[in-house]
Amino acid sequence: MARGSDGRRAELADRAATLVRRLRAAGLEVSEPSGGVVSVTAPGPESAVAWAADCRDRGVAVGCFRPPSTPDSRARLRLTVNVGVPRADFDRALDVIVECAP
Repeated sequence: MARGSDGRRAELADRAATLVRRLRAAGLEVSEPSGGVVSVTAPGPESAVAWAADCRDRGVAVGCFRPPSTPDSRARLRLTVNVGVPRADFDRALDVIVECAP
């Protein structure tokens, strides 16, 4: 499967780059993508929890990590890019994450 997945790997890289560009354009602090995983810094633990809940309420699942589970004591959302998700749904998820940002 991996040998025949060049198109999927390229789509993953494209989506990860799109995600980073879009979130940075919205003024959010975003990590460089490591494959399909991107971290977005939240202002604090409470706002990270609220942000994740607001996204979930609008149908977008995101991870939420905050102290003491983060080594640098910073709260963040963890986003995982999935190329199995239709592109329109991916774009909508980005809209929701930006709209719900604290």
